[in-house]
Amino acid sequence: MKNLAKCSLLVFLCLFGLNLSAQEETELEAEHEQHEEHRHKHVISLGIGHAHINSGVENGEKQWLVLPSWMLDYNFWFTEKWAIGLHSDMIIETFEVEDEHSSEAVIERENPIALVGALSFQPIEWLSLVAGGGVEYEANESFGLVRLGVEPHWEIHEKWEIFVNIGHDIKFDAYNTWNLALGIGRGF
Repeated sequence: MKNLAKCSLLVFLCLFGLNLSAQEETELEAEHEQHEEHRHKHVISLGIGHAHINSGVENGEKQWLVLPSWMLDYNFWFTEKWAIGLHSDMIIETFEVEDEHSSEAVIERENPIALVGALSFQPIEWLSLVAGGGVEYEANESFGLVRLGVEPHWEIHEKWEIFVNIGHDIKFDAYNTWNLALGIGRGF
């Protein structure tokens, strides 16, 4: 009888242990499914920041310019780690930059708007790497550009996230820009 009680206790403990293990796996699967449900396919982001230009000109002298800017981005997440999007930003000031082809000439820019087709890759949950190409439009002259960037982001609610955007625009035959912005995004 003692052996039967010991065997019954052993079987009970094994089954209880298996049940706990299965329950943990079910909870992990549910958590993973819930995370997937929270990954929104469409995300619209708005940010405010500063554009940094090292070839700016003020009062005839070369200056490092820090200019206010706005950004508006749309991303479509077609997988858990990859997105395509349209990113835009606007420098909200009139400024001058050195002409790359002539050391004495300057180019005046008035509220230029950059439109960039971008590809984003998310190697870890809170970080996106961005690369793309597009055009910076301005009334007098437009420039083609390549954009490289990094965006750490943090979820603050199931549909909302905040982010920091650090980007570098390399403009063809023109000036380059470093962008630093803080923003908020909404998933749909």
